Amino acid sequence: MQEKYLVFTGRPNAGKSSLIKELSGLNIATGKRPGTTRTIKKYPINDGLFLVDLPGLGKMMGVSKCFEEKVNRRIVEFLESNAQNIVLAVVILDISTFLEVTWRLEKKGFQSVDVEMVKFLAANLGEFPVVVANKTDKTTKKELEANLNEFVNRISDENPSAVESNVFMASLKTRKGVGALKSAIHTRLLAKGYKTQFKIQT
Repeated sequence: MQEKYLVFTGRPNAGKSSLIKELSGLNIATGKRPGTTRTIKKYPINDGLFLVDLPGLGKMMGVSKCFEEKVNRRIVEFLESNAQNIVLAVVILDISTFLEVTWRLEKKGFQSVDVEMVKFLAANLGEFPVVVANKTDKTTKKELEANLNEFVNRISDENPSAVESNVFMASLKTRKGVGALKSAIHTRLLAKGYKTQFKIQT
């Protein structure tokens, strides 16, 4: 049986591995320093489905530029070569710093990695990924709203209603939105024939 994948991706330090650990109960290494996950990690769930924790795409701390580029290239290659086997993709971003990071990158002539990844997956997988605006507790309500509106406008080409059902807000600290996110992922997997509650095979 060919492997199928539930893929989680995002920038370093977006809280990706911590959120996966909370959602799935998997024993996943987490850390506060960006770039804790440096290799592609696959965890068997059931029905031939594997949960994939990809390294953070973008700037990594404590590594050479060459190593960073190699990791980023492996991420893109994995997503492109396995597009037909990815059952569901989940993009996690730190919504509390979206505008700050995006504007800083744009001043240097770069585009938002978060926006590029969402659009890349939508184009390559033929469906819009689940998008998680994580760390909602790290900013004020006003700043959160501004960050979220700008992000959604960018990933939807200024048509928010087209993607709003795929965008979820979450905070591990307050646990707000975690249950709804878990339910949404389960619902989408069930619709594709995967009866799983993130239980590991024994």
